[in-house]
Amino acid sequence: MGWAGQSNRLPSGEVIIKNPRPLHAGLCEGSSDLIGWKTITITPDMVGKEVAVFVAVEVKTEKGRPTDGQLNFIAEVNRSGGVGFVARGADESVRILKDGQ
Repeated sequence: MGWAGQSNRLPSGEVIIKNPRPLHAGLCEGSSDLIGWKTITITPDMVGKEVAVFVAVEVKTEKGRPTDGQLNFIAEVNRSGGVGFVARGADESVRILKDGQ
């Protein structure tokens, strides 16, 4: 969530938002920070075509903990044939996407 409204920058660099209103963004409550897909090659018995697989990465700091909603979202992505996981940084995200969990 963020805030939207008329912004004014002060000489100090601070920003004041007039008439603020909350701005909720994302796919749905509990959805991961990063979503997209990765292309995989279907096995020969599936005609060898490539398809896009939905990917959801919940990014957390070393001590950060995903919410129940976020864990539920990731579980549903995985149950539905996608790839969902919690990562502790870009390197871990890339490793998991390349090598699996």
